[in-house]
Amino acid sequence: MDASVSEIANITWTQNVLHLLATTLHLTSYLYPEQALIYDGDVFDYVIVGAGSAGCVIANRLTEDPTSRVLLVEAGGDPPIESHLPGLMPYMKQSAEDWNYTSIYDGYSQQGHTPPISDIPRGKMLGGCSSINYMYYVRGNPYDYDNWAKITNDNTWSYNNVLPYFIKSERLQDPNIWNTPSAAFHGSEGYLGVTKQYEKRTNKYLQAFSELGYNIVLDTNGNYTLGFTEPLLTVANGYRQSTATTFLSPIKNRSNLYVLKHTMVTKINFDEHNNAVSIEAIKENKEKITIGVNKEIIVSAGAINSPQLLMLSGIGPRKHLEDLGINVIADLPVGENLQNHISGISTYALEKISERPKNPHKYPQPTVMGFATVNNLQTYPDYQSVNLIVDSDYLLENCAFTNYFKKEICDTFYKQAKGREVMISQTVVLHPKSRGRILLQSINPYVYPEIYTGYFSDASDLENLASYIERINRVTTTNYFQDVNATFLIPPDCASNEPDSEEFWRCYALCMGMPMNHYIGTCAMGSVVDGRLKVFGVQRLRVVDGSVIPNMTSGNTNVPIIMVAEKAADFIKAGN
Repeated sequence: MDASVSEIANITWTQNVLHLLATTLHLTSYLYPEQALIYDGDVFDYVIVGAGSAGCVIANRLTEDPTSRVLLVEAGGDPPIESHLPGLMPYMKQSAEDWNYTSIYDGYSQQGHTPPISDIPRGKMLGGCSSINYMYYVRGNPYDYDNWAKITNDNTWSYNNVLPYFIKSERLQDPNIWNTPSAAFHGSEGYLGVTKQYEKRTNKYLQAFSELGYNIVLDTNGNYTLGFTEPLLTVANGYRQSTATTFLSPIKNRSNLYVLKHTMVTKINFDEHNNAVSIEAIKENKEKITIGVNKEIIVSAGAINSPQLLMLSGIGPRKHLEDLGINVIADLPVGENLQNHISGISTYALEKISERPKNPHKYPQPTVMGFATVNNLQTYPDYQSVNLIVDSDYLLENCAFTNYFKKEICDTFYKQAKGREVMISQTVVLHPKSRGRILLQSINPYVYPEIYTGYFSDASDLENLASYIERINRVTTTNYFQDVNATFLIPPDCASNEPDSEEFWRCYALCMGMPMNHYIGTCAMGSVVDGRLKVFGVQRLRVVDGSVIPNMTSGNTNVPIIMVAEKAADFIKAGN
């Protein structure tokens, strides 16, 4: 049996065992609110659809007012034990807690994958994607938020006006940063526990990037966001800091908080004045219920589910909805403007190592993370470099299962790297120009929407990705990589190209290109919602999640989404 096939079989077996534990022992249920008893016709002040990175935050902040009755509805259940333990993170993909979306085949991108489409992990549990992600704490760059302010013509989204909300949510646990000027940009009293990775193994890699002229910095989340560093993580006391664990668990006994799990919201209803007045939902036992709302409905179902729900409810592109027989409430470009970071993987086999013990409470892959620009005068990064320091077994798991590359690629890489330390380098185009879209396939809410990612639909994204990977590959010229006779692993599909030629790097980027799962933009500010996240053309309805982000941030998106939710909660309180 091929090594990659065997590895996938082993992972699937482990996932099945973990799922059996979760469904029989319910090891984590005590941490979260109990299932609320909700009946058809019940009425709440606020109904939040989706208990993900944003929804848990909003539920926490709105229930601070004891007079407000808040219902939080989630399609999934409680996060399992493998979500809590950082070392078990790889087992979350394609699990029962993953929506397991896939994209429509475009015939061009992701040529090195089997199948050649996007596998799109989305968290289907309390905490949403914050319960399934890679736990990097990355805010982005001030440029990103000043750009949002221009798009919305609303200065409330400028960096100076969003910074207090980053600080509000954070509980940084790192004495070194607290003793630097960067401390002014961090919070110590928020719900979200944040720690910094310190791994001796990363020192030689930081030195290598320093030799290439990159600055080595302590923190890229303060005033200066360029340079290479050991990252901050949403991990504290040995556990993942999802928004379910940090924002929901501490308030699980609030008497005005009601959490309805394993329940699918299928439609938002409006009155004759286009006021959102209720939701329709289907509970785990298939019972259909309608829940009324006194003040607002907040949709926080994510960049795929939120546009699907809006379109099913009559908010979206007129022609598309009419073709499906849906009554149009508001003609808006819902589902358009789908964005994601596109990246490319380059892999390096280094010195011989012995097997290291694994601690499930510890982040499984020491990381060197960098943000860099092509133009040295530019203050915001063009590309991100995420470098995982792993062994050859983790390489195989990452290649065959996590990133679903072709088995020919994974088996070739594993054979060359076996017994050696490996650096998996993921180079990310931070400001791609390509755009995709989401369309309904059916009026049946259980039928997944069609997801057109649009990767490389703008040719400059492929050119930039190839160029940035080539820049990072200069690491092979540094002292450490030369001393250990490092091997740059080349996929068989590109082996016939002349090394270092333009054709080689283009082939490499197309073959090893893959998405980052930072999906945003499908209910964007300025086109679908206003600067206060209210949906245009209707009343008493907001969208608060990654779908409202109009343009991509300079890095991972979980922390910006939490910031958006913190800010939205203040909008909602002020408006009611």
